[in-house]
Amino acid sequence: MPLVVHGNRDKKDRRERVLKMLDLMALAPRMMNVYPDQMSGGQRQRVAIARALITEPEMIICDEPTSALDVSVQAQVLNLLMSLRLEFNLTYLFISHDLAVVEHIADRVAVMYLGKVVEEAPVQEIFLSPRHPYTQTLLQSVLTPDPRLGPPDVALGITYPNPIDLPPGCSFHPRCPIAVMPDCARDDPAEQNSGSCRVLCSLATLDC
Repeated sequence: MPLVVHGNRDKKDRRERVLKMLDLMALAPRMMNVYPDQMSGGQRQRVAIARALITEPEMIICDEPTSALDVSVQAQVLNLLMSLRLEFNLTYLFISHDLAVVEHIADRVAVMYLGKVVEEAPVQEIFLSPRHPYTQTLLQSVLTPDPRLGPPDVALGITYPNPIDLPPGCSFHPRCPIAVMPDCARDDPAEQNSGSCRVLCSLATLDC
């Protein structure tokens, strides 16, 4: 269907390209005639990747591509995405709530809070030295494998701003553990930009 939408009217060429793409995804040729409900979750995800790739784009948007998959299949899909990135010289815009996946696949990370990017930096900077208080608490909230430790206490409080009626000043200030009143509640946060990193917080210190 993507080939038809993009104007390819040559049925033979379409078939050859589909077969080539199925082979690249490690899917048998018979999958060409299989319905979605006859596929596993991993197979459906590979078909979705094949559909996105078959028109030879320069960039692919991956919105939670591993969220519905078990851990072993997640690893297969992520390894496939990384190998395809090198083979096709692709750029991915990868959207995910899974921080382990983000750390594994990303080059740069943008952390969003209530619709705004509050921190952007190379992946190593985000995970080793987060600057924005939301990024810090986000990373602290990751569960540990030891059940005796219980859920981490990230000290975000119980106040959560209304996304359609944001508070004045910094939208994170009602939950921020380092907010300085009244400045954070009154003034929009100043963006600090070092070239490789940027943080939307007046109290953050950039050293990257």
